[in-house]
Amino acid sequence: MLKKLAGLVTNNFWLKILGIVFAVILWMVIVNVEDPDKTVSFSVSVDIVNTEYLTDIGKTYEVLDDTDTISFTVTGQRSIVETLSASDFKAVANIENIDDSMSMVPIVITATSYSSQLEITKRNSYLLLNVENVVSASYDIEVVTDGEPASGCYVSSAAASSETVSVTGPESVVGQIDSARVTLDVSGATQTISSTETIVFLDADGNEVSQDRLTMDEAEVGVVATAEILMSKEVDLSFEVTGEPEDGYRYNGEMESDVNSVTLIGDWDTLNALDELSISSTQLSVADATETITAVIHLPDYLPDGISLALGEEEDVTVTIVIEAQTSVEVEMPVDNITCTDLADGLELSFNSDSATVVITGYEEDLVSIDGADIYGTLDASDLEAGTYNVTLQLDGEYGETAKASVSVTITDTSASDESESGSAAETESDSGIQENSSEE
Repeated sequence: MLKKLAGLVTNNFWLKILGIVFAVILWMVIVNVEDPDKTVSFSVSVDIVNTEYLTDIGKTYEVLDDTDTISFTVTGQRSIVETLSASDFKAVANIENIDDSMSMVPIVITATSYSSQLEITKRNSYLLLNVENVVSASYDIEVVTDGEPASGCYVSSAAASSETVSVTGPESVVGQIDSARVTLDVSGATQTISSTETIVFLDADGNEVSQDRLTMDEAEVGVVATAEILMSKEVDLSFEVTGEPEDGYRYNGEMESDVNSVTLIGDWDTLNALDELSISSTQLSVADATETITAVIHLPDYLPDGISLALGEEEDVTVTIVIEAQTSVEVEMPVDNITCTDLADGLELSFNSDSATVVITGYEEDLVSIDGADIYGTLDASDLEAGTYNVTLQLDGEYGETAKASVSVTITDTSASDESESGSAAETESDSGIQENSSEE
């Protein structure tokens, strides 16, 4: 039996193949005659029209959640649907149809062909918007430089072709702007350079604010930024002090300045010959001064022609000139250092203390090292008689003009005691003679 079936299959193989082909052709004929429905999905961009409806009332909008792209399905006869593409459909959102909450606009989808033979089913049917007020504001344009110019060169100034820029956009975006800036690269520059640079808006934290929804009164390419490049040199400041203070005061060379050097710009030959900036002013005179002088020097008044201060340098410098007053100290000089002269005969001098008080007037740095043992003086006793005195001394050497000294002494008359001793001796001799005469008698 199996052999008989196998034989039938083998013997009728080509007949069976022919049957299958015929079945396929028959199915295709039936399908094309019946033309059943088919559903296909599409996605297209939404055309937003009549936007002036919002701009005319001072509003602007932002599309939310990518709702400006809509997906939908199309159902129709297979023979039609299979010929369609996304370009056969149009999605439109008319801003005039925005709802009362100013947040949604219905989307209408139409087919550009076979519209009566197709059924369109939308998956999302509204354009979602964030509507805001349109505001404008103006900002000063700040030019900042990036990089360093060539050695010996300096950025003197930087400016833009427009001082301000006006920007218009949504209130929430414009409200973020704190400043407007353009950046100019000056790396290696040896002369003034200019370049068209894009204006960048920054918030209060220095972060860039997107310009996608902003419009400016300047071209989108930005403004022309210019940096003036000059030669520069750092020089020390030198201050010339003139005059002499009042007697008893001196200028000891001690002077302070809150700025010791400055960077100058200008002609290179002039700068190259300038090693320091010397300043001579009546403000720096110490004539008849009795106290420390503070002077404010305006540096631009003392610059050579063609030379100016570099950008950022302080124009005013405060100079303090220290005026020192004399002071006095007391030291004790041993009386052994005192020489007594012209003491009259018959007088004897004795000191009532072991030292004499010396008052020395001078400047503090000169007084601190004075030792009384190194001071010598002379006592003129030519006018002294017996008694106790506080005598002024004449000091030797450098102290003769700057110091005063006195000492207490006692003068004793030794001549009276000598006469008394002589009288006593004479009386003794007389008594002796009397006694002798008595004896003889």
